[in-house]
Amino acid sequence: MFAHLKPLVEENIKQAIAVGDLNAKVMPGDHHVTTAERVKYVYTFDIKKVKIKSKIRRYFANSVVNKKTRAFANNIKIDGFEKAQSLQDRAFIITGNHYSPFDSLIIRHLTNKMGYKNKLSIVVNESNLFIKGQLGTLIKALDVLPYAHDFKYLSTIFNLALPHVINKGHAILIYPEQEMWLDYPYSRPLKAGAYHYAATYKIPLLPTFTTFQKIKNNTYEYTLHVGEPIYPNDTLSVTENKVQMMEEDNNFKMFWGKKD
Repeated sequence: MFAHLKPLVEENIKQAIAVGDLNAKVMPGDHHVTTAERVKYVYTFDIKKVKIKSKIRRYFANSVVNKKTRAFANNIKIDGFEKAQSLQDRAFIITGNHYSPFDSLIIRHLTNKMGYKNKLSIVVNESNLFIKGQLGTLIKALDVLPYAHDFKYLSTIFNLALPHVINKGHAILIYPEQEMWLDYPYSRPLKAGAYHYAATYKIPLLPTFTTFQKIKNNTYEYTLHVGEPIYPNDTLSVTENKVQMMEEDNNFKMFWGKKD
């Protein structure tokens, strides 16, 4: 799907590394959301899926992604599944490296095995709401939480939707690298958002990192490495917990995503 963009993306990645910006946007053609578009489309997005139409679309979208996840399953190995099992039946944040438009299917394979079928919420950049075609329709129908660097939106919409899915006992996928780097196999610097929310709402965080290799044509084998859950420390402040949890997750991801 993105094979034709690969040479340009690789060049963009090379330039971003050269200037030391490992969280740069490297995918060409990503939509830049204007203020007017944010007010019209992002603010009004049914983030809690309370409308009947949204619930129906969510049902069919989950059927599609679960079928796609099962198709991927033969090419996915989970390393450390037993570490995730202690989190069953409670809300938690899960972090992963962002290397593909479909990498959430690898995470979904894990959460489905944990018993969270149809209970995976994904924090996405607001620009994802403007993706065209079937992929865009699917993304909007799933349990996604669009994130925008807009104080009013965060305080009046996003920060109310997040505890809503926490109370429903969802697993919440957040990509702390933020930007997708297509097929990039190494760890990148993490942003603080995932750890801030884990510390604020006092819920555990499950670190993961996916390694992958091409086996034939465009077929890949994936290994999803699962780390020990990271819990907020009741004796620390939100800021102290955020720093400590991010450091632990970063150490885990750097181990599996280190350069040779």
